[in-house]
Amino acid sequence: MDKSADGYIVSDAKGLIVSCNKAVAKLVGKDEGQLVGSQLSSLIDFERDESKDASGAVSPLPAGADKHGIENVKTVAVIGKAGNEFLMPVTHTAIASGNGKSGDFLTIIYILQASTVQQAQTEFVSTVSHELRTPLTSIKGFADTILRAGDRIDVAAQRRYIGIIKDQADRLTRLVEDLLAVSRLESKRLQLTIRAIDLKEAVERVQRNLSEKAGDHSVDVRFGPGIPPVWADADRLEQILTNLIDNAIKYSPANTTVTVSANVITQDDPKQPEMIEICVNDQGVGISKENIPKIFSKFSRLDNPLVRQTEGTGLGLYITRSLVLALGGDISITSEPGNTTFTVKLPSASLEMQAARGRDI
Repeated sequence: MDKSADGYIVSDAKGLIVSCNKAVAKLVGKDEGQLVGSQLSSLIDFERDESKDASGAVSPLPAGADKHGIENVKTVAVIGKAGNEFLMPVTHTAIASGNGKSGDFLTIIYILQASTVQQAQTEFVSTVSHELRTPLTSIKGFADTILRAGDRIDVAAQRRYIGIIKDQADRLTRLVEDLLAVSRLESKRLQLTIRAIDLKEAVERVQRNLSEKAGDHSVDVRFGPGIPPVWADADRLEQILTNLIDNAIKYSPANTTVTVSANVITQDDPKQPEMIEICVNDQGVGISKENIPKIFSKFSRLDNPLVRQTEGTGLGLYITRSLVLALGGDISITSEPGNTTFTVKLPSASLEMQAARGRDI
C-alpha cells in the first residue's frame, strides 16, 4: 500500500488513525507520525457528502453506514494541513478478521481518480471559456460601437450591427442549451418518455424544420417498406435526427444531396427486439480515419476549411451519441471523401411493447 498513489488509512473503533501510507501524508501535508493517533474525522469530513443522486439532490447515507463513514464510494471533503479542503472520492469499510470480528476500518482516498476528474473539469472549463469568449467579444464590440457612435452611424449599418449581436446571442443560447444537455446526460438526470414513434413522420417533421437552413441542399427521404414504429422518446429522437441531418447539411457543399433512409434489421436472437437502422448520408468532404474516433468527443471540431467556416459548439455529436445509447441503441460512422454515413440503430416497437405501454404515435 505504501507504493500506491491512492491514500490508505486504517482506523480503530474509536475513529483514531492506526496507520496510513505516504500518499495520505503527502496529500494533507503532514508526517505519517503526526497522523497516527489523531481522529480520522479531523482528516476526512464524512458529514460533508458532495455525492449527488439521480435527481441532483445530496444523497443520504446508506442504511447500515457506521458513524465514522460510509460503505460505498462517496465524494467527501479531505482536510489539509492549513485547513484547505479537497473533494475526493472515498470509501470507508470495516476490516473483517479471521473470526469475522474487527473494530478496525480501512479508508481509501482515490487520489488518482480525483486528479483525473479535476484535470478533465479544468480542461472542460477552459474550453467552455474559450467558446464563450468569441461571441461575447462580438456582442460587446458592436454594442459599444452603437452606444459610442450610434448617432453617426447610418440606419443600415446599425441594423447590420444589431443583426450580428442577435446572431452571436443565438450562438450563446445554443452553447448554453448544449451544456445543459451534457450536464443532464452525465448526471443521469435525463427524463425519457418511451413510446412507439412513427419514424417517417419524425423525419419529415425534422426535414420541414430544417427546410430554410437546407438552402441549396436537397434532403431525400428513402424508407424501406413496412418500417415499424421506433421505441424511443419523441423529443430525444427528434434531437438525434436534427443533429445528424443539420450536420450533413452544414458540412457538405451546396447543391449536394443529403439522404435519410431506414430499414429493419432482424436480430439473430428471437428474444431480442428488431432494430431499425436509420442512415444519414451526405456528399461532404469526408472524415479521415484518424479523426473518426474523435468525433463523438466533447468539443470535437475537425480541422478543414468547411468546418472552420461553419459555427458549432463541438457538442452535437457527443450529445447525439449519448442520447442514442440512452435509448438502447447504437451509432456508427463510415466516411470517405464525398460520402459520409452516420448509422443509428434503435429498437423497434414490438406488439408486446405497445400492448404494455399503449400505442400513441
